[in-house]
Amino acid sequence: MSFLKNITSVFKTAGGAVQDAVGVVAEKNRKNALANRLRTVIRCEEKAAERAYLALGRYYYHNLRDAGNTVTEPHCIDIEAAEQRIDAAVQKLEALCREEGEEEIEEITLDDVREYAPQPAADETVPEGLVDEAVEAAPAEPAAVHPETEKEPVPAEKDESEELPYE
Repeated sequence: MSFLKNITSVFKTAGGAVQDAVGVVAEKNRKNALANRLRTVIRCEEKAAERAYLALGRYYYHNLRDAGNTVTEPHCIDIEAAEQRIDAAVQKLEALCREEGEEEIEEITLDDVREYAPQPAADETVPEGLVDEAVEAAPAEPAAVHPETEKEPVPAEKDESEELPYE
């Protein structure tokens, strides 16, 4: 009898150890999942803040720019210089594409096009009776129901930054 008690106590101890290990792993996974969700929320909020800063900066640049402000004017000048460099690069790219396009233009004609008419193969025909019998023997299928397509679409929620001009 004491032997059976020893065996059951061993199983209880081993079972408890396994259960504790599973509990530790489950708790660790729960904490990691929570941390990942929080990181995702932080990342999304940082992106939303960046969009708001960009919209605010565009609004300031276009409407509230003060040439006498020594703090912001160098940044505005940098923006203008970057826009000029972008415009110059776009013009060079367009000129390059025009030069390449003139050399590669080829006239397309239909002189070398021939009609393709496939010859029907005699051995590929199926006797009519076999197809009709198979269609009639097949069980009738009910029409598919897709309830998710019958609902009206839900409009997306707007961010506060979407209401700002110049975004």
